[in-house]
Amino acid sequence: MGLLLPRTLLLAGLFAVTGADAADLLGTNTGGTVADFSGLGFGLDAGAAIGAAGAASTSGAVGGAHVGYNLQTGPIVGGVEADAMLASIQGRIAGGTFSQDFLTTARAKGGYAFGSFLAYGTVGWAWSTTEYQSLGNTSSRSLPGVAYGLGAEFAVTHAISVGAELLRYNFAGATYAAPTGSLSETTSTNLLRVGATAHF
Repeated sequence: MGLLLPRTLLLAGLFAVTGADAADLLGTNTGGTVADFSGLGFGLDAGAAIGAAGAASTSGAVGGAHVGYNLQTGPIVGGVEADAMLASIQGRIAGGTFSQDFLTTARAKGGYAFGSFLAYGTVGWAWSTTEYQSLGNTSSRSLPGVAYGLGAEFAVTHAISVGAELLRYNFAGATYAAPTGSLSETTSTNLLRVGATAHF
């Protein structure tokens, strides 16, 4: 009987510590607690794009990765992010095929955290590789541009978050060689993507 009480207290203490660690790991937010989105983050993305090259419509899938760094003061979050994505975006133009094979951005982000939920806006530099093929002729161009949009992120745990972004890309115009002369087009892309981020 004399050993039962100390053992009971020891077990209770272990359960209390284990429960606290589990709550910390799972990032449980109670009341007005704000999740911590600060630090280095790395993740994977997948999405769908629709856009235009001149008067022609384009569409396709994208997938890639992103890396970023956030600073946070209370619920205010700001940071930078860079991403690189392989793309399969295509459209028919003047009897040929226009395609975007690669998209990348370097952007600033700023937002507000509501508990485990972060809403933000983003704007920055963009770049894409494009190609026009017609009657065996291939013409490639790299396009600089800007990207901007809105995003949301949810802290599943202290180390993992999931999110979605709606981005608009506006690229500079380019001239492509065509069998009958040249083709000048201005390209824009709208991208909806989802992803997961590991925080360090």
